[in-house]
Amino acid sequence: MQTILDSLRIVLSIRNTITVNAIINGIRHIPIIGKHIPETVYRVRVIKIISLIISIHIELFKAFFGKLGIFAGLLLFALPIGKIGEYSSSTIFLYGFTVFSLIFFFLTNVFDITAEAKYAVFYLGMDAKKYILSILFYRGFNTLAGYLLFGIPAALLAGVAWYFAILIPFAGVGLLVGKTGLMMYFYSLKISSGRNVNRKGVPSSIAGNTWFNILMFFILFFGGAIGALWVIDLNLYLIGEVFVALFALLLIPGFFLIRKAPYGLYRTALFAEDERRQVTQVKQKEEMAHTKELRLGNAEATSDKNGFEFLNDLFIKRHAKVLLGRLIGACIGTAASIALLSVYLHYELDRFEFPKQSTLRYVFTKHPGIFVHLLFILNSTESFARAMFANCDSALLNYGFYKTPKALLRMFTIRCKSAIKLNCIPAIMMTVFAMVTIILTGGEDFFLQCLFTALLIFIAVILFSVRYMTMYYLMQPYNGDFMVKNHVYTFFNLFSGFFTIVLIFIPVNAMILTAVLVVIAVPYVLVSGLLVRKFAPKTFRVK
Repeated sequence: MQTILDSLRIVLSIRNTITVNAIINGIRHIPIIGKHIPETVYRVRVIKIISLIISIHIELFKAFFGKLGIFAGLLLFALPIGKIGEYSSSTIFLYGFTVFSLIFFFLTNVFDITAEAKYAVFYLGMDAKKYILSILFYRGFNTLAGYLLFGIPAALLAGVAWYFAILIPFAGVGLLVGKTGLMMYFYSLKISSGRNVNRKGVPSSIAGNTWFNILMFFILFFGGAIGALWVIDLNLYLIGEVFVALFALLLIPGFFLIRKAPYGLYRTALFAEDERRQVTQVKQKEEMAHTKELRLGNAEATSDKNGFEFLNDLFIKRHAKVLLGRLIGACIGTAASIALLSVYLHYELDRFEFPKQSTLRYVFTKHPGIFVHLLFILNSTESFARAMFANCDSALLNYGFYKTPKALLRMFTIRCKSAIKLNCIPAIMMTVFAMVTIILTGGEDFFLQCLFTALLIFIAVILFSVRYMTMYYLMQPYNGDFMVKNHVYTFFNLFSGFFTIVLIFIPVNAMILTAVLVVIAVPYVLVSGLLVRKFAPKTFRVK
């Protein structure tokens, strides 16, 4: 145990150093004021102490915020659905916990190649087994502490029996340890049978086939949502109890499988993951480089527009596959979610004598912040901006005419309009479903709510589209490999995502939320143009 703790201390020290340096580097890249901050800031003790405090808060945030969000979300759905539909809140809570735990079972992997893994194992030569066990211990401790702090109180509030509520932390740790043990067992069988590389010569991953994990994710998510109709209606409380007990029992086989695995297996798996990561990065660079140049003379793409409108229109047509990839994924995800919720809506209309009892209507009208969060996630402007930089701006920024205030403002305005048009597609799908749901379950009593829900969806689309484009022009976060290297840009995205998540849990009328978004969006859109015109000639450049 002492060896694991010593290794963990080294790993956390490396992680903290990386985070502190990233924070200071991000400060030096803040638009406008960053250029006045000298490199000697890395040696200022006060700055390093402040960065250390921020680093500790970031680590605590990463360790516990997700767990708080999971249990708060489960409680948010379990209590209202149980109260409105006269169901068992404890059954809803345990079933939701089971489904989400199984989803995370396929997403967690302690063998991920992080920055501290590269420094500790690949550069400093730390024992691979000690590194993995220290990371596993740290994640297990975070899971145990987070589930104790948030899981047990949430379960008790939902009406779960105390003797099953206290099993929840052990179930979380059991899944983590059991998943790692099973991964190592099956990976050892794969290696011993000679299947250490796939058909393309890439080392086999200990995490298994990526497409299989993605498929299982969708099966569990949508299958679990559909199964909830029967589990909740029939009050199958035993299903949740059985799975929680099984998850906790996974601690035993997981522990023995981990101890049984030899040192060489840890090292082989870790180095295989690193090689797979390098192969993926090389492929991404090759794909970007292959489509980097924008050849305006291509006969396949034509436009009847002039000036910068011609350039933007031609770019969108030539790179439709690149630009529409994220959008198509967002539309498919939105359509699948609407189909699933339509089944639930049909069930509610058939089940309740008074449709106003609908939980969907309750969520849409009392917690419209969920639309804001979904639109933040589904917004395609970030991938749009990255594609523009890789395939257009990285070349055109070498020419003076493209960097004048007038030209930058013109292109910024044109691109904001294009981004809004693209993001309106999933927004329209979302709006239609929300309006139909509110009309069917509330009728005239919620007519204004229906209209303002549609209005806030489109205001959110405009706000997020302009926001991403403004950050792109004022920060230009991409390096020569077209990867995000600006930590301030990353921080703003994380903070915005956090804000939209919090907004989900705030009960607010759609009319009030619409007014708040208008107050934010109107000055933001007006000021963004002024900022781009004034500062983009200096900040929008190839780094």
